[in-house]
Amino acid sequence: MPRPSPHPARRPAWHRLVLPVAVAGLLALGAFPARADNAADLAVARLAMVRHDYDAALPKLTALAGQGDAGAMVELARAYGQGLGVPVDKDKALAYLRQASDKGNAQAQVGLAVLYDQGSNGLPRDPAEAARLYKLAADQGNARAQVSLAWHYEHASGVPLNVEEAVRLYTLGARQGDAAGQTNLGWLYQNGTGVPRNPTEAARLYKQAASQGFVRAQGQMGALYLAGLGVTKDPVEAARWNRMAAESNWAPAQFALGFQYRKGEGVPRDDAQALHWLRKAADGGEQGAIALLAQMYESGDGAPKDLAEAGRLRARLAPR
Repeated sequence: MPRPSPHPARRPAWHRLVLPVAVAGLLALGAFPARADNAADLAVARLAMVRHDYDAALPKLTALAGQGDAGAMVELARAYGQGLGVPVDKDKALAYLRQASDKGNAQAQVGLAVLYDQGSNGLPRDPAEAARLYKLAADQGNARAQVSLAWHYEHASGVPLNVEEAVRLYTLGARQGDAAGQTNLGWLYQNGTGVPRNPTEAARLYKQAASQGFVRAQGQMGALYLAGLGVTKDPVEAARWNRMAAESNWAPAQFALGFQYRKGEGVPRDDAQALHWLRKAADGGEQGAIALLAQMYESGDGAPKDLAEAGRLRARLAPR
């Protein structure tokens, strides 16, 4: 069963760990509170940004940033990073992000940590610096930072391996409703890593995340219902969750749904639908789907017999 996670790693495409949040999302509304005397002006400027009234917003934000307002710096980092009312200027965006981070702004710290995690925006990839910044924000109660720092502890990325600390941080993030935290904590309970194995608790956590639209959690729900793990086995319910994740282009769920159509499990048997979803999963790099498709094209069972296509598919399989 594939592992969901919020962090990048060197793995097959479908298994790539996804950061809990893109930098743009980190730098959206809700940045660190401004000083009381600037709060009203910052609120007005943010509202203008939402309305795309950049002529009104940017001068206010620039003035506030000049006075040392970290919230305004975060907004300006977003503006220069995305070209909102100004030409894209990654250097200015990074400078504002650093200034806000140095002033203790948790969202800026997370945004900067993401860049170090990715090695992007001209910064070197530096897991240790990313973890340091995540910790600064996590200590302020930032859920996204808690979840990202947990991943670093779980995988010994820039910090010593500490699964117990990963569980603690995932739990903090999950309690705040962070879907990636709920999903990763669910995975630990499913596998008994750092906690007693508890598939029922895993299913509860996955469902919380899946109900927020978190694609990997939806796929995990499909897998649990198909296996009867932590929930009553229900192939129809499995197909419902798998379809949600498959339609969001998650390759493991596309593979699972294609397999269900091939077997007629929870859905009517339908070779065309099976081929459709298995093809999509294979395009996403899902090795199980590639292997099954190769077998189908070789045998002519569920697909037109095509030995050349079977050979092309087998050539895409990773060496064992």
